[in-house]
Amino acid sequence: MNQPSLMTRPLAPSPGPAIEPPAVEPPAVEPPDTTLLATLADVTSTDLIALLFRFDLAEPFLRQFKERVVVSQRDDLSAPEAIAMEAVSQYCTEHNLSSEEDRQRWCLLRGMGPNDFLAEAIHDYRRGELRSQLITTSGESLYLRYKDKLDRVLYSLLRVEDPCFCRELYYAIEAGELGFGEAARLHSSGPEAKTQGIVGPVDLTTPHPEIASRLRTAQAGQLIGPFEADQWHTLIRLEYRFDSEYDAHTRKFLEELSFKSKICSDLQTDLQQLMGWLQGQLLDATHERPCPSPGIPSGSPGM
Repeated sequence: MNQPSLMTRPLAPSPGPAIEPPAVEPPAVEPPDTTLLATLADVTSTDLIALLFRFDLAEPFLRQFKERVVVSQRDDLSAPEAIAMEAVSQYCTEHNLSSEEDRQRWCLLRGMGPNDFLAEAIHDYRRGELRSQLITTSGESLYLRYKDKLDRVLYSLLRVEDPCFCRELYYAIEAGELGFGEAARLHSSGPEAKTQGIVGPVDLTTPHPEIASRLRTAQAGQLIGPFEADQWHTLIRLEYRFDSEYDAHTRKFLEELSFKSKICSDLQTDLQQLMGWLQGQLLDATHERPCPSPGIPSGSPGM
């Protein structure tokens, strides 16, 4: 088989001839724009990195690249040659690549050769192993830390500016003289008036902290207030609580959260270093010529 591309060679060691990745045959397509190809042929690596920054693509690109470097450098994950066949099978299942034609199309649309396809499959498999490792001993404590993001509440909200009027509404609702939804529709000052006061379901990091702290311990149907939240005098009633559980779905969420935290921990520093290198290249290329000022054509003398 051909050697992996420059992008994949250091990131996923070749598993040898034990698995045969899909052979990629070029499809019959219309000839590309020769002007575009001629332009791209003259683009240097510095130009490409500069364009990534110009189009705000440098951060997602660097995140993906760094992810592959981190995973490839872990010695405590399965050896690529040992999991190659299983990795390809899992990759094809995940992306619904059920036929050779599907796999060829997948590769062509992503600019991948056979070894690139194999490297991506192995990376995804080892990435899953690393994600699982990251919360092996801390899963339940992470769950408790992020429970406010995982739980959902449906509640009714009413807010007015006059504290005395807010108390009158509380007593009217409490006595059954006025429904909460009707009171919110007629009197609430926020967008909840359009939904008869209903808000949610939302996680407990979404509401105002004064509201969230009361919802966290409230019982369904409990009318709470009046209390102040910013400039508003507020009434709330918990309608329903959707409590999360530490199950497979929650574990997957926590795995991804931990993995992204590990990958992104120094990402801004990496971006700054890459930008510093790029600026050095550009200054060398232009002999420290400044960018043109607004309204002054490039190459025109300044004032």
